[in-house]
Amino acid sequence: MQENSHKISAAQLFCILLLMRISAEFVYPTSGGFGGTGLAAALTAEVIRFVVALPVLIYSFKGRAFYYAIWRRNRFWGWASATGAAALLGGFTARTVIYSADFAQRILLTNTPKILLALLLVGFAVYAAVRGAEAIARAGTLFLAAAAVITLLVILADIPYMQFDRELPDWTTGLFITDLIERLTRSGEYLVFAALLPYVRKSGNAKSGTRSGAAGLWYALGGVLSAVLLCVFFGAVLGEYQSMTEYPLAAAASLSDIVLFKRLDGIASAVWLLAAAFRCGVMLFSLVSILGECRRKEESA
Repeated sequence: MQENSHKISAAQLFCILLLMRISAEFVYPTSGGFGGTGLAAALTAEVIRFVVALPVLIYSFKGRAFYYAIWRRNRFWGWASATGAAALLGGFTARTVIYSADFAQRILLTNTPKILLALLLVGFAVYAAVRGAEAIARAGTLFLAAAAVITLLVILADIPYMQFDRELPDWTTGLFITDLIERLTRSGEYLVFAALLPYVRKSGNAKSGTRSGAAGLWYALGGVLSAVLLCVFFGAVLGEYQSMTEYPLAAAASLSDIVLFKRLDGIASAVWLLAAAFRCGVMLFSLVSILGECRRKEESA
């Protein structure tokens, strides 16, 4: 168990998870789904994530160390679940680094080699992971606040371009499946949630576990709402053009023609790129924490 100086609050845990979820929506290239098809894929992906994560969410209301609880019942399954979660987090981290580097090269730094951008992202992620849970929690809250402000500016600047009566394309099952699979491979937040449960600050009363569980449920609701709002916003601003762009946020931000917001596309892309790098750091920290949790219990057994 970590020292009290390395504890985070349930509210900070919520901020970390929501920042990770939204940043993945922005820096990953879209599959071209928009309108009803894209919205259905987004909602279905959130429901699948929630159903798969139900055991963790239920446990979070009464316990703190999820993987240790499994290990205590059966060491083999404890190590198997921890190793599997760590492997998934490693894959999600690598995938985020690759796509974030591609996003940075295509939107911001067109003349910079992708390998250099990837190395910079890895360096940032390692630094964030080394700093520990408390520093990650503070950074996550600040990043979410900054990203929310810049995204709100994008929305305000694009109000003149919004048309909610656009004709929606016909339903495409193939595009729905492709978009759904793509969205599911951007996951990892609930694995991080389980990994960070031992770090959530104990309040000294019975409500400590309840707050952790509530943070998970609020994140689930926030994930659904953000997915719906982003689909509606991009559809209203970009319309059929959304199916022709890989990065809807950059495309929407580039439309702003208010003098103060001339470079809003670059600023918004840079902020969410940093958020994606933060996402990598959190997943890397969680990966190490999951394996360390079982290792410490094994040594003390």
